Amino acid sequence: MSISLRRSLFSGRAAELDAMESAFRDVSGGRQRAVLLGAEAGGGKSRLVEEFSGRLSGRALILKGGCIEQREAALPYAPVTAVLHELVQMRGAPSSRSLVGAEGARELAWLLPEFGETSERFDAGIARARLFEALRKLFEELAREMPLVVVVEDIHWADQATCDLLRFLTMRLKKTRLMLIVTYRPEEISGSNALRTTIADFSLSEGAEVLKLPRLKRAEVAAQLEGLLGRPPTPAVINEVHARCCGIPLFTEALIDASGTLRTDFPGSLNDYLLKAVREMPASTTELLKVMALGGPHITHALLRSVKNKSDLELAELLRPAILAGILVPDGDGYAFRHALIHEAVRSDLIAGERMAIHRAYAEVLERGPLPSYRIWHSVALARHWRGAGQAESCLRWAWQSAAEAAATFAYADQMEMLKLVLAAWPEVDNAADLTGASHCRVLELAADAACWAAEAEQGLAFVERALAEVDAERDGEQLAALLLQRAVMRQHALIPGEIADLERALDHAVDPTRLRADGLGQFSRALILRGEFGRARRLGDELKELSEKLDDEEYRIEALIVAACVASDSSRVGALWSVAKRAEKASIGRVEVLAGAALLQALLETGAHAEVIEVGPAIFARTVEFGQARYIGAIVGSPLCRALLAVGRVSEAIETCERMAALDPLPLGLVHVFECQAEIALVLGDSDRIAAAASSLRALPPGPQLANRMAANLLRFDIESRALAGDMDLSAMLIRSASTHFDKHRGVSWPLLASAMRVAVDTNQNDAARQFADLAVRTPCRNGVEEAERLGISAELSRIAVSDLDAWEAAAQNWADSSQPFRQAYALLQAGSAAVNAGKRARGAGHFRQGAELAHSIGARLLCNQIETLAAKARIDLRDGKDGSTSKAPLGLTDREFEVLRLVAAGQSNREIADNLFISSKTASVHVSNILSKLAVPSRGAAAAMAHRLRMVDPA
Repeated sequence: MSISLRRSLFSGRAAELDAMESAFRDVSGGRQRAVLLGAEAGGGKSRLVEEFSGRLSGRALILKGGCIEQREAALPYAPVTAVLHELVQMRGAPSSRSLVGAEGARELAWLLPEFGETSERFDAGIARARLFEALRKLFEELAREMPLVVVVEDIHWADQATCDLLRFLTMRLKKTRLMLIVTYRPEEISGSNALRTTIADFSLSEGAEVLKLPRLKRAEVAAQLEGLLGRPPTPAVINEVHARCCGIPLFTEALIDASGTLRTDFPGSLNDYLLKAVREMPASTTELLKVMALGGPHITHALLRSVKNKSDLELAELLRPAILAGILVPDGDGYAFRHALIHEAVRSDLIAGERMAIHRAYAEVLERGPLPSYRIWHSVALARHWRGAGQAESCLRWAWQSAAEAAATFAYADQMEMLKLVLAAWPEVDNAADLTGASHCRVLELAADAACWAAEAEQGLAFVERALAEVDAERDGEQLAALLLQRAVMRQHALIPGEIADLERALDHAVDPTRLRADGLGQFSRALILRGEFGRARRLGDELKELSEKLDDEEYRIEALIVAACVASDSSRVGALWSVAKRAEKASIGRVEVLAGAALLQALLETGAHAEVIEVGPAIFARTVEFGQARYIGAIVGSPLCRALLAVGRVSEAIETCERMAALDPLPLGLVHVFECQAEIALVLGDSDRIAAAASSLRALPPGPQLANRMAANLLRFDIESRALAGDMDLSAMLIRSASTHFDKHRGVSWPLLASAMRVAVDTNQNDAARQFADLAVRTPCRNGVEEAERLGISAELSRIAVSDLDAWEAAAQNWADSSQPFRQAYALLQAGSAAVNAGKRARGAGHFRQGAELAHSIGARLLCNQIETLAAKARIDLRDGKDGSTSKAPLGLTDREFEVLRLVAAGQSNREIADNLFISSKTASVHVSNILSKLAVPSRGAAAAMAHRLRMVDPA
């Protein structure tokens, strides 16, 4: 099957690679090992073998052979013949023959003519024994030279003789430096006794290990897609590909076309491959699979029995071939297609008449009443099947009922889908308004509301526009106001302009003291808070408070309290939000409970209460899921949790939280939080490319007014950090000037941007800009302890212009320690250590370096750890054993001499200049440079110089 259009980025499989590396270490030590790699078709067996082989380059002789799928009998010894052919291609026929002698060569000539004349064969058993011995001797001789890795792919297509040979080799070569890697498909085991026996023998033999490759997780599919596309994929694309391909790497590649975009249909080769096994089934089983394809991803045995009108035994006989072939899998009380794409292919292969007949059969069975254990809502299934059967009135009746049921259980996406069916059937049903008890405009309004909560802004806005075209503004101002409020919230989450105008117009029409006006006041207040317009938000919140008392409505009382707390002074905000959050939880009103929780988490984060965010954040996030609002507000709730975990050094948990946020596929407002968190994580890890990629994704979002100031500050900060980490000092300097302009133009100060700009300004010797930033920090009031810590750090940075202030850096380090922020503390310790050494206080500096290195290492901040090691090495301080004498340890695995050479390369010196400085020959300098490039895994002197600047191996010019 030829599908892939480009080489895929290797993704996942870390545990399997580690296991294979461990097995190879045993082999290098003189012990034979066998590894069986099992995965379904397209599951990445060959790609894993390729990746592992690449990592062994130069350490082993690798020979590969594969079995070939045959309609009848398999080719005898096909993989062995391929291995021999590869050996002859690598070493030549004479050298290969010399390994086994004349007699052995004549035996191997039966498999490959290049080995010369064949031997005479009088007895098949004796001939086989001779062949096996010749191969044993060949592998033994090869393994004497260097470890030998023999790969046999697709053993499920192997002949019996090949299976016997592999068992023979594992038994006779126990103390040989041989690693056998055998790949197979577990789903093929049921069809072959030889394969079952071979796998069992292998798994029980000494030194064997069976590795079954799981399907890729969402994050691993994302990494694979990034390699295919050449850019980070959007969460929506990741979700769709993961859902359709179920984590099978080959299918992921197949769904990306030559232009790098997601296919909406199947490439022909993939479709033929998916349907191949289906078309080989008995006709009766194929018909049953067609019926199942329209029954949903899972279908119960009871429903299938009723639709096909078969007995249990008859049905089992029809199902068995499909289960044995791996098309279906038993799934609890029913069955499911093994892969979503197989299901999709069978469904798309149906013709119109088949579809209508099958849908009608399902609908008629379900009309008799709900079936036990049916995993789709009864009313939803009836609506879908009657629609497929072309019965508009029945579809409308059941879709309307199921929409109400979905709304009652916060299943907003299902509610929207059912209302779309209602709207689709409406023109075909004469008495649609009578059947539903609602006007067409009202159905559109409900669909828009469901789309809003389901975070389907594009569809929701389309529903609103259709409804606005039908509403009579003069006769029904309140319905107009309701539609405008819906459009405003979707414009907010889509980062589209016009939200404030919609809110103002909605309040102009919703003038009576009703729940609708209360909705408008609360929504308008939150929109203003998002923009930082607290005065106007406070006035609307006060009106909401008065209206809630008139209405005697606890929901709006709580919402008014949320608004009041959000616009309160910083000292009282957290306490007020704790109080209102508890009140909302007690009232069990999902909407305001989530709003209060989101506001509380943000306030706690801003004040540095990371432990509290980590304690309550997961429960608040879980409530967004429970109330069906995860996609709508989940990323906004998850962002403080992710940042708090990152701040306290729990980086892996922060990454997991960020991945969960992205998996929700939020609207642009939520994506701002996702991409910001991705950049923050990359900053801690010192990954300049990842910071730049996250900034690029952030920049690609709509430039809405809702977060314009925040996005501008964060984008500038991420650009400054990524360029500085990449060692691009010239561009960093230019960005510092942009930061100065930014602070002049925008009211308020982004402390993270100010801190980043200050540090890089000092690093690039822009002393005037640094003094300007320090003055701005002094003049700007601090609202909480976090901002006070930032100000203290900026003051310490200023001292680096002249003589770095040891006391200031020690105070900054202690401040970050008190805030439990190990990354920031480790950086301050780096500077404190450097200041101490420069002041002649080596023991004090060594202590700071060691503590900082330990902190950086503990949280996985590899770049920061390398920077500390580099400064310690420059000061001739050994971090390994607690001594700070004359013993030197260069970072990154470099020798002391290579470290000196790298510093001179970073200073722009040629090999001749390096040689003159270090009193060595130009040739020796060239050798050192080559070793440095190899150890740093960089392609050029320029890249090595950039890394040296990044690690602070050289002082800024």
